[in-house]
Amino acid sequence: MAMLQTLDKKQADQVLMEAAQRHVPVTVTARASNRWMTLHSRLVTVREGRVYLEYPTLEGPGSPPSFPPAEEIGVGFKLKHYKHMFASAVGGAEAVQLPGGEEVRLLTVESPASMQRLQRRAYIRVEVPRNRILRASFWLGGQDAEPQGASPENPVWTGRVMDLSAGGFQLCGGYDAARAMETGSIVGVRLAFGAAEETVYMDAQFRHAQPDGDVAQLGFQFITLTHTQEGHDALQVISAKVAEFQRLAE
Repeated sequence: MAMLQTLDKKQADQVLMEAAQRHVPVTVTARASNRWMTLHSRLVTVREGRVYLEYPTLEGPGSPPSFPPAEEIGVGFKLKHYKHMFASAVGGAEAVQLPGGEEVRLLTVESPASMQRLQRRAYIRVEVPRNRILRASFWLGGQDAEPQGASPENPVWTGRVMDLSAGGFQLCGGYDAARAMETGSIVGVRLAFGAAEETVYMDAQFRHAQPDGDVAQLGFQFITLTHTQEGHDALQVISAKVAEFQRLAE
């Protein structure tokens, strides 16, 4: 079975109903100003073509972004042996009174027309085999902000990818890149799987750096891979490569 599958609306509705019955935790990806934010929520119920979520909150201090009606957000959750992901339009916020009298605030999104289902083993980090070369180029501002030519004002950094999963990657690169970014910075990424293989583009979020002299190990998390067909295609390539690397490691 392929690591990545696309579920139609009937299948997606069935998955959402089961997830809502279990009130599974949910990760929400939303754009705030010029950056993407990852928030936490929980599936509450599904009815009348809408998915009801606990109002998303941030991990740390700060206020979550507003969610204007019709704005598209990403939703992801784990159920059984799969990670499920979809992008959908915000319906609005509602206050609901629970049977005990407590009032909670919920966010509604439109029930998706399709959903991506990814085997959870695709999120297991796998080392890139020594006989394979996987290089990454990255720049500030997301994939749409790729400079036409690298310059001191608009640098493009490169590095060799050390490990990869469907959730992100870690590379070895220059420490100057780490100094230019803050945790949470959005970058555009180009992954090149060898000279004659696929090249994919995506947005990612800078997560951490471990410096070692003039070089550093940099960690990135993929975001927005469910928002566009290009993102779906990139996720398909990445999950296939993760499966290939896992087979080689075994």
